[in-house]
Amino acid sequence: MSIRKLVVAVTLAALTVAPVAAADAPADVGQRGLEDLVKLRCSTDPGDEVIVWWTGVLYGLQEQQAPKPLLGFEGYNICRSQEQADGSWQLLTRELTFYRDLVTGEIVDDWDNPYSQSSNSVVHVANDPVNTAFRAGGPSMPWLESGNTTMLSLNIPLAYPNPLSPAEFPRASSGEMYVGSEHFMFSAPREQMDDPSLSQVDTHVGWTRVGPWLPWMEMGGVEGRLLYVGQGNKKASIEDMPADIQERIQRDYPEYARAPSEWVQPNMTSWTYYKRLRQEADGKN
Repeated sequence: MSIRKLVVAVTLAALTVAPVAAADAPADVGQRGLEDLVKLRCSTDPGDEVIVWWTGVLYGLQEQQAPKPLLGFEGYNICRSQEQADGSWQLLTRELTFYRDLVTGEIVDDWDNPYSQSSNSVVHVANDPVNTAFRAGGPSMPWLESGNTTMLSLNIPLAYPNPLSPAEFPRASSGEMYVGSEHFMFSAPREQMDDPSLSQVDTHVGWTRVGPWLPWMEMGGVEGRLLYVGQGNKKASIEDMPADIQERIQRDYPEYARAPSEWVQPNMTSWTYYKRLRQEADGKN
């Protein structure tokens, strides 16, 4: 998922696999409390490294056709928090997501594209960093209390210049602009949210995203979009990830076993990551 970033706020930078306009600007939170948002998303203890795991299904959308299930996905974001002198918080995170075969459940590195009838090399999500800043004040966020559950929904429309221009990346680009939306649904036990002695809570998350074809699908110019539908929760450690994901981390992404320790910008997205890989393969800076 980028979840690209998992939550940012009303002017948010999203998760997980795609960026949001004004991604580097601190996000205003509402009336329930800044620390409530931090412990829902991560932890108010800077010594904690918090893992939010997700899994779901990726669908292809085309006019006059039923949504087509294409791939599964599974991954996580690992986060640490830092309170700032002005009372704001920084969330330092990086995230991985792997695409899975819908039948076997195995991580796939090559994908038979049902639209182009060709084979594509899969580029898994490896976004580092995916950082977020929260500050107090601003309009109230849509917290909802229902029985023993505290819930928060965030809906983020997206439109910004595409890092992959059609002129430079005709097969990978979806156009001059990236246009999509992210939709997050968080929930946690109300008694945990209301307990000031807790630095974090047992968060559950639902996530959907509508956006263009992924660059590695090489569908530039083809009508259609992608729909991600996923869900997840917090995990205690990397050891709670599936064995094949743990193997990939050890082999290819050892730095993703720990949260970042320093704030850096800009954030990485699937589009900028793909562009970097292409430039490295072409010998460009």
